[in-house]
Amino acid sequence: MTDAFVSDAAWSDIPVEDKLEAYGAVHVRVPMPECYFDGTEWLGRITEEIEKAEDYILISTFLGSSSENLEVLYDAIAEKAQSGVRVYFIMDGTSSFDMTETQYYMTPLYFLRDSGVHLLEYSPISTMRLLNPMELVIRDHRKMFVIDGKMAAIGGLNINYISMGAGEGKTQRDSMYLFDSPALSEVLMHAFVDSWNAESVERLDYADFAVYPDQGGGYDAYLFNSGPGGSGSIAGMFASLIGSAEESIVLLPYLPVLDENMEKSLSRAEGRGVSVDIIMPVDLRGYAAGGIYHYLPDLIRNTGADVSLSIYDEDGNVLPLLHEKLMIVDSEYAVIGSSNFNFRSMGLSHEMSLVIRSKELAAYLEEHVAAIKRISTPISLEDAEKLKGDEGNALSYLFMYYGG
Repeated sequence: MTDAFVSDAAWSDIPVEDKLEAYGAVHVRVPMPECYFDGTEWLGRITEEIEKAEDYILISTFLGSSSENLEVLYDAIAEKAQSGVRVYFIMDGTSSFDMTETQYYMTPLYFLRDSGVHLLEYSPISTMRLLNPMELVIRDHRKMFVIDGKMAAIGGLNINYISMGAGEGKTQRDSMYLFDSPALSEVLMHAFVDSWNAESVERLDYADFAVYPDQGGGYDAYLFNSGPGGSGSIAGMFASLIGSAEESIVLLPYLPVLDENMEKSLSRAEGRGVSVDIIMPVDLRGYAAGGIYHYLPDLIRNTGADVSLSIYDEDGNVLPLLHEKLMIVDSEYAVIGSSNFNFRSMGLSHEMSLVIRSKELAAYLEEHVAAIKRISTPISLEDAEKLKGDEGNALSYLFMYYGG
């Protein structure tokens, strides 16, 4: 599952674009996206786009539920469905088992069906599925929107209380990217239809959804879809970029629990002079923190990366959880989307990420990362060993390795 990280192909001298396409990327041209790092702002922006929809809306999320502040979004979705706009919505079957703070404010989304929304649960939890544990392990972790074949969005934000509905300053720190792009919309529409048809008796066809000519211009981008119908290798994507890096790798990973191959790739890059900078959160819920602290010394020792923890602000107050997934390579390539940089996202979940070659976007995102790093704490190996001894938990680490 992670062999790509140590493969000759990933570390060859061929152009990185050729490597990406060899690992299953779909090439597309995209404009500069609108970038959102605050769930409250994103809630307002995506609601505006939903309200403008005239033909169809496609939505996919890992965790989907309603709460008081999210009613404006779900009301807009319901009103569009009632007016004749076709709305198809995929949520992962774990949505009703959300373990974040959302669980205290959560309203399940089944009410959307009363408005005519086509709502599909991916692999819902059931007695029959308990007989095949792999059906419970493989989850649909992707987050995307397509509106009228023109507007497309991907990123890491779920559609739940803690991601979008907790209110300003209380939502997790995360990201979504909105593209005015018929070309990307068409590619995402195909991915959505493939996913829908893999789980539903209600069949869809690509021809059901209008597409429009590419507007031209913009930047080269490479979409990796590891879900139904997709052939993109998330491991191959990360491995190609790490193996081609010449100067710098910046990672914002959520739950960065790596296997040996992933560690070796970062260590090899660092060993040839590439700076590897990891700014990561610690989910302070007990099981998650214990797992991260248990692994933290190995992450530093086995990769050689400079690691900082983003947990507290300058006054010692706990910051909202950094749930963002981002990688920037050589100030030119940016990786956005749903994929965590951990073992699980390499093959135990359906993921969607977009690699964009754009110095302009990379520079903007580097400023965003720099702001996070300014209030982060550098962690030495000695610091990490102490945290492991004081708060690490081996069982939590094993849970996170396969299920985090």
